[in-house]
Amino acid sequence: MRTPSSQMVCSRALPEIISGDATSGGAGRAGTAEARIITANRDFYRQIAEKYDRYESCVSNAHLQEILEADLDKIHSCFTSLGRTPRCLDCGGGTGNLALKMLARGWNVTVVDVSDDMLDVLGEKAVANGFLPRLISSPIEQYLASTNRAFDLVAFNSVLHHLYSYARVAGLAATRVRAGGFFYSNFDPVVPPNPFWARTFESLDIAAAKCLFDPRDVLPGIWRRMQKLFQRRDSLFGRPLLSAGDLAEYHARTGVDDVQIARLLECSGFAIVEHNRYPAGRTRAAQFLNERLRLLENFKIIARREG
Repeated sequence: MRTPSSQMVCSRALPEIISGDATSGGAGRAGTAEARIITANRDFYRQIAEKYDRYESCVSNAHLQEILEADLDKIHSCFTSLGRTPRCLDCGGGTGNLALKMLARGWNVTVVDVSDDMLDVLGEKAVANGFLPRLISSPIEQYLASTNRAFDLVAFNSVLHHLYSYARVAGLAATRVRAGGFFYSNFDPVVPPNPFWARTFESLDIAAAKCLFDPRDVLPGIWRRMQKLFQRRDSLFGRPLLSAGDLAEYHARTGVDDVQIARLLECSGFAIVEHNRYPAGRTRAAQFLNERLRLLENFKIIARREG
């Protein structure tokens, strides 16, 4: 059980979870929108934390796991000259898809996530593997705006599309990277070249993934889709909002402007080490088709701060 303390809690023998203020620091319409999206993400992951690892391809797909390992190996090769343990920040680290790989390399890892439920899953995995990460329960927007800590690696793993203002957050993250350190982001969707066909393809992919990985939610999912046809659009977001998931993955369909992120990093004193796009899909069939159609793509950026 969590204690009432606002500073630190300990659940069983799990790593400590430091609690942060979960409110948005914004003002006006933008602040209200950001606060609602933060709340939606917390509610959404409360519902799916226990099944996240088997449903999300960025965790369950062996090839994508190999990509993560190779990327961290590339970054690790540059850490050997530090003469100390690298200090790393996993932004929106969830159940530990990236954090556990960092910890396995002996790095000092801080994980920030808005969802206590996801952090609980990560904490159990960490203990099982003999790791002790620093876990912080907070919206990443607020943490980056308030911390004065510097890191050798600041990473996002399927996170930017969940944020109201991903460019602002990426800019804040860049300020937290030491000279010679890295910014890393992976598994976020790019802006689709053909939105209609991208949405159609994604809907089919989601339906197939539900049948394979979450069959109990197939009929409820169909019912939710039907309800949306008659749902009034939210006045703030201009879309029907039937559940937390409709808002949590805020840019999932419109995509993240990876070119904007790369330019922002370059203007902040980073050199782009790697920036590429690759076909996405929750199921193997979708990934196979997308190799040819390229209707849905994710992007990866590795950037190093010069100096």
